[in-house]
Amino acid sequence: MCYQTRRPSEEHGDADGDGPMVIGDSSKRARPHRDAHDDVLSGKICARRITLMARWATTVLDLEDAQTYAEELARAAASGDAGLLDRIRTDFQAAGIEILDEVLQDRMVALLRSAAEELRRSEHGHPHRGTEDGPN
Repeated sequence: MCYQTRRPSEEHGDADGDGPMVIGDSSKRARPHRDAHDDVLSGKICARRITLMARWATTVLDLEDAQTYAEELARAAASGDAGLLDRIRTDFQAAGIEILDEVLQDRMVALLRSAAEELRRSEHGHPHRGTEDGPN
């Protein structure tokens, strides 16, 4: 799921997910800041992926307003990737366009990677190189 950033083992005192936390481990002090940053970054990546999905889908569905569609997809994605996938699948079916779930899932993964790369570049002072809509 796009919104989950921590492995379950990290929620039980395991700093790196590989074993028990060592008392005096410096990673324990850094973890709350790192987790907060990761949560913010994950949210930005997910939001960007939704925008990219909306741009792609509005082109395929011949819709006019990608921003409004992105807002609708964001509401659908509040229940996770399955909600996002269900909404897009339903919209494609309503438009008479057949698309396999595998194709939608592959697109979601590709656009998640594109969104992460865009944000990584923007954090390093190189915003949005390449195509804005991500992979076709």
